[in-house]
Amino acid sequence: MSAPARLLRAGAAWLALWLWLTAGWAESPPLLVVYIERVEGEVRENVAAYLEIRQLAGEPVTDPSLIKRLLDTTKLSEIIPLTSILDRAVTRIGAIGQQPVSYYKVQVSEARLRWLHARAEENIRQALQPFGYYHPTTTASLERRGNDWVARYKIEPGPPVRISRVDIRIDGAGRDDPALQQLVADSPLKPGEQLVQPRYENFKARLELLASQRGYFKAQWQTHEIRIKLADNSAAIDLKYDTGKRYYFGQVHWPETALAPEFLQRYLRFQPGDPYEADVLLNLQSDLINSGYFRQVEVAAPQDKAVDYRVPIDIGLSMRNPRQYAFGIGYGTGTGVRGRFGFEQRWLNPWGHKLKVDLLASRIISGLRAEYTIPGADPARDAYLLRGSLSHEDSPVKQADSASVGAGWKRQFGLWQSTASLDYSLDTFNLGERQSSHLLIPGINLLRVNADDRLNISHGTRLELQLRGAYEPLLSSVSFLQGTVGGGWVERFAEHHRLIARGDAGTTLVSDFDKLPPSLRFFAGGDNSVRGYGWNRIAPRDSKGNIVGGKNLIVGSLEYEYRFWDNWGVATFVDSGDAFDQAKPSMKTGVGIGFRWFSLVGPLRVDLAHGLENGNLIRFYLNFGPEL
Repeated sequence: MSAPARLLRAGAAWLALWLWLTAGWAESPPLLVVYIERVEGEVRENVAAYLEIRQLAGEPVTDPSLIKRLLDTTKLSEIIPLTSILDRAVTRIGAIGQQPVSYYKVQVSEARLRWLHARAEENIRQALQPFGYYHPTTTASLERRGNDWVARYKIEPGPPVRISRVDIRIDGAGRDDPALQQLVADSPLKPGEQLVQPRYENFKARLELLASQRGYFKAQWQTHEIRIKLADNSAAIDLKYDTGKRYYFGQVHWPETALAPEFLQRYLRFQPGDPYEADVLLNLQSDLINSGYFRQVEVAAPQDKAVDYRVPIDIGLSMRNPRQYAFGIGYGTGTGVRGRFGFEQRWLNPWGHKLKVDLLASRIISGLRAEYTIPGADPARDAYLLRGSLSHEDSPVKQADSASVGAGWKRQFGLWQSTASLDYSLDTFNLGERQSSHLLIPGINLLRVNADDRLNISHGTRLELQLRGAYEPLLSSVSFLQGTVGGGWVERFAEHHRLIARGDAGTTLVSDFDKLPPSLRFFAGGDNSVRGYGWNRIAPRDSKGNIVGGKNLIVGSLEYEYRFWDNWGVATFVDSGDAFDQAKPSMKTGVGIGFRWFSLVGPLRVDLAHGLENGNLIRFYLNFGPEL
């Protein structure tokens, strides 16, 4: 391009910029620029709310055509940063005098504007008092610059009022309530502290709320006052709260449902006559919702129906569909198409028994698993399990058939779920030569999952610990002890980005490894292990080159995901791991990219992966479901 052409293009660009900056100049109304200086945070916000001169203003200026007007109204050297004049939002121009600036369109007379400005000092005085400042000094100015106005308020708050004495008393039945006493002990109202009236009001509101939550429905203030001595900038606080009598739980009224009232009563953590606590009712509602039986749960405690200070508890329940079906599909280069069908009978009888059946089928592996659940004495926290499974695998790595039956006891402790189990299994397998085994396996499993949304996780963790074993003299063909640990972590950052990590490790002590069935050996490789390698292809081999599995396992994965549009995203990942016998693993690493579609029932993941020690082969994986 020639020099004249470049100059012409540059001139056109500058002309376009000038027209953009000055567009709409003539039609723009006068501007009011307000400065509030030398106070910060909530104090400054309160001053801004009290200033009547701001209340007359119209909407904040966002029209970029007014930028040049603002440059004329203010001193150019005060604008920080200067480059922001090209920003399309005027309110982001910067700070003047290290303070945020407000720009407003105004359409009032000069007399009205000056009258409101004259009231600013009184406005500021009133705005500072809730924060303990009763002796402020304000330097105010209002000047006209061209067609616009600049109001500036420099505020010296002066010495604050401090609390000299605090007397908080609780009378009535709540006098000895430990929860109320703890709230008083933790009060922010302490001698020597600056008087901040919002804290005072907040403490009163918290005390009223807690009293109501603990059944003091007739509580009222006898005294609530602040006495301020301006001579020495001190304040005395007197609070006297009479809780009155405490209310108690009355009879619980259950609706008629498919479940027996005697069974539902086991969800209660209180008895009629116990002191009323709102948190107990909230926990009851949560337990009933999490039971899986109900579509909707309402728990009400109508105070107006209380008799002799006993509040009846009315519960409303809407049952869910008694049956639930689940379908899943996946694909792996090594496994081919995989299909899953799940069926759950949410209740089988009035006592809440459940049945769950899962069927898995693919080209190389298939299985059937059933679990019968019997709610325990505390159905929200414990249950008894009866379970059985059948599986068949015919892959290039192994040929195995397994059948097992067992029982377990499941308990919930906060976010932790523990399962103690006893299973008896029969296995026949061929890993170079055909063998069989029978094992009586006691075990303990601990699982903790904490996620904000199990189907679309922004922040979540999973940790699972398992210990199981068998002893040859007790109905077992081999003695072993095995421990495993697995975990996952999901963290969203900067709105559209996520990091996903997972890891698994395990080790086995065994009297005769050759007698240990494949289901208890470790293998790595595949879509939920090390992507880029074949299904269970990472493992020790025997002298004939047959893959036989290992005593130890270590696998890790790190994935970065970016949601670029609506429910669509891309990912890149690296997996590494090994199943091994020796003391040190020989890590195999796979890398790849993926595509994500985030549906209402969980993400669909499509991955392409390459094993760095696996030639030029690229493997394809398709999975559906949550990450944790």
